[in-house]
Amino acid sequence: MTTSWDEAELAHLSEITGLASRLVTAENPYEVGLQLWGGAMSHPGKLAGDVQALWGSLTDWVERKPAEQDLARAEMVRAAYEWLALDLSARGTVDRYLDYWLHDACGYDR
Repeated sequence: MTTSWDEAELAHLSEITGLASRLVTAENPYEVGLQLWGGAMSHPGKLAGDVQALWGSLTDWVERKPAEQDLARAEMVRAAYEWLALDLSARGTVDRYLDYWLHDACGYDR
């Protein structure tokens, strides 16, 4: 198992962190969530795929269940705050974050 990040992953981690910082103060977290989802498409690998799935799920929630959009936006903010609290140098920490959000929060099968 790889324990360190390559240059492309480090660049993506930085991009995610910048967007997460914007999302927590955004008037409309959904718009920044779309940027997190879309930005992941331009990166290769598992990290990008997981980030795309996570933010795709959260933004789809707003689109598919308009009555729950306030809750969905609150979960986006929670996901962003939790991302900002991570030690990004510890790949396992990021893996656990993504595992929780993808499987426990968003309901993807393991």
